[in-house]
Amino acid sequence: MSNWKVWCDGACAPSNPGPCAWGSVIEDPEGNRTEHCGFIQKMGTNNIAELTAAIESLRRTPEGATVSICSDSQYVLKGLTEWLPGWKKKNWKTAAGKPVLNKELWVILEQEAGRRTVTVEWVRGHNGHPENEQADGLANSGLKLAPV
Repeated sequence: MSNWKVWCDGACAPSNPGPCAWGSVIEDPEGNRTEHCGFIQKMGTNNIAELTAAIESLRRTPEGATVSICSDSQYVLKGLTEWLPGWKKKNWKTAAGKPVLNKELWVILEQEAGRRTVTVEWVRGHNGHPENEQADGLANSGLKLAPV
């Protein structure tokens, strides 16, 4: 399969923790783009929002595809590429010996990434990167989807 590109972001507002949502822009190999967003929960953290954005974005790409995830979340990108193997070796404990937060989401993200060939790219948030700003706007739109 050809290369897919994903820009994803999470939002937690008006406070962290607080209501959280996700957004993403997905580009298929032909250059067609789609926008996605969703509300997660009334009380969550920014890290939950960022992880969910990556999971939901990957789920919208075909299994077996090569996917580049572009995010402003070093938590997600480093977790996926650097920290996961160590956490698993230590029975889901951090280097400090504490339980890994959001383990359930990390397990899902690892499964989704494992069904694809994934590379990651970090971009500084709120720095004018067009697709990252678009994903951020979509995540904030997702907050408006909260049930009343």
